[in-house]
Amino acid sequence: MRILVIINPYAGNGKTLRLLPEIKRWLSQTSHEYLWRTTQSPGEMRAEVLNAPSRQIDAILLVGGDGTVHEALPAVRTTNLPFGLIPCGRGNDFARNVGLSLNLKSNCTIPSEPIYQEIDLPTINDTPFGSIACLGFDAEVNKLAREKKGYFGGTLGYIICVIKALKGFTPFEIEIQVDDFSWKGRIMMVAIANGQFYGGGMKIAPNALINDGQFDVCIIEEVSKFELLKNFPKVFRGSHITHPKIIMKSGKIVKIFSDENREVFADGEYVGNIPAVCSIGDQRIRVIRTHPEF
Repeated sequence: MRILVIINPYAGNGKTLRLLPEIKRWLSQTSHEYLWRTTQSPGEMRAEVLNAPSRQIDAILLVGGDGTVHEALPAVRTTNLPFGLIPCGRGNDFARNVGLSLNLKSNCTIPSEPIYQEIDLPTINDTPFGSIACLGFDAEVNKLAREKKGYFGGTLGYIICVIKALKGFTPFEIEIQVDDFSWKGRIMMVAIANGQFYGGGMKIAPNALINDGQFDVCIIEEVSKFELLKNFPKVFRGSHITHPKIIMKSGKIVKIFSDENREVFADGEYVGNIPAVCSIGDQRIRVIRTHPEF
């Protein structure tokens, strides 16, 4: 195969560049032809993907994290090229959601005849995303994490951002529709999940599958900040969903309205403000199984 490797030099606070010599060495041991591109912006990355078919590229290999995947998805959707991921970001939740190992060498082991996994490609306000869209308290956490206010990567950095966001957060009222289900009330947050994981490995939607054609929606009603913090550790196991103030619903179309102009994030990236419409249909994309045990 002729594979275009796109490197995000900013992913994981520069982790990709530090690991690049090893990545090149391990990939060189496979039977494929690789073309290497280091891009400086999401637009440049998408342009590389969009131009790939005219250069007889068979697949894309992204070197980065959740944000890298998120920014590449519009171009991947347009070209319909399969893509692989070498996870080098802070959280790497997309890799978890599709079942990739987080071991670097394993993800550089691309079989001579790759096998592909088809996954759902949902959208929020027509923007495609891979894992989870969120609003409310968790959007505030994502904003701080994106601004690197957590100091560290992965779960530790996320926890620091949780504590910081909680200080100034105020619950607010929304109206939400999940297919035929409707609910109105004050919330802490809503997560619309295409996969289980976010925040560096937390199971916000423990029953979500990335290829089942539906969302798992987690609505956390208004609770005290003490109650939220007390139950926060349960998210690591996915056992939080039994709390009486949590509503779990599944569906293909999610609509959210509010009188407040709150921000919405997906895959840790800002995607707009409420109102928000999420949909999951028949469109799928192909992910390369980049190691034998995948």
